[in-house]
Amino acid sequence: MRGSDINYTAVGNETPQRQIYLSTYQIARMPVTNAQYNVFVDATGHRTPEHWHGKEIPSGKANHPVVNVSWHDAMAFCTWAGVRLPSEAEWEKAARGTDGHIYPWGNQSPDVKRCNFNRNVCDTTAVGSYPAGVSPYGVMDMAGNVWEWVHDWYQSDYYSVSPDSNPQGPATGICRVMRGGSWFNLDYYVRSANRDYNHPGSWHYDLGFRCVRSP
Repeated sequence: MRGSDINYTAVGNETPQRQIYLSTYQIARMPVTNAQYNVFVDATGHRTPEHWHGKEIPSGKANHPVVNVSWHDAMAFCTWAGVRLPSEAEWEKAARGTDGHIYPWGNQSPDVKRCNFNRNVCDTTAVGSYPAGVSPYGVMDMAGNVWEWVHDWYQSDYYSVSPDSNPQGPATGICRVMRGGSWFNLDYYVRSANRDYNHPGSWHYDLGFRCVRSP
């Protein structure tokens, strides 16, 4: 089930709620970490995130999700690694399962045992730190910690015109979709159906990504 019920939690860009069908894919259990991104940087000479002073991972954050990466940076990593960014639909299914849970763990409100949100930590946390917040597919950190780039262009009414099978987003656009909310956001933003967007050349202190591959 994708999207929100207009009579419950919906905002305009999450409707209509409906069943869609996706081909088999495999999604990373965790967002890409600083350590993983550093291997890519060493191998390719790609730019480091701006907060890596001296081009070094910040102390104690090797296993935290990489942030301050643009959509283009995320795409470059995926190309190098032989994987890709998830579609928006793939990301949402991995986050909430087929029953349309509000959050990865179900419909209960977020708390400090389930995810890093609402400035409870005021920073990123190591990936996999919230096992109580795991999704139905065993995927971690789908709510809070960092926003995650996905492949799709953003279009506010895309759900009303998208195909029922393997939607890939609009053909063109200005901004790319990001999902999941971050450590900075209130519980509304860490809902699995929440959609937001940013310019693909932008990077932010709470924006990272994860990868998928097709079997």
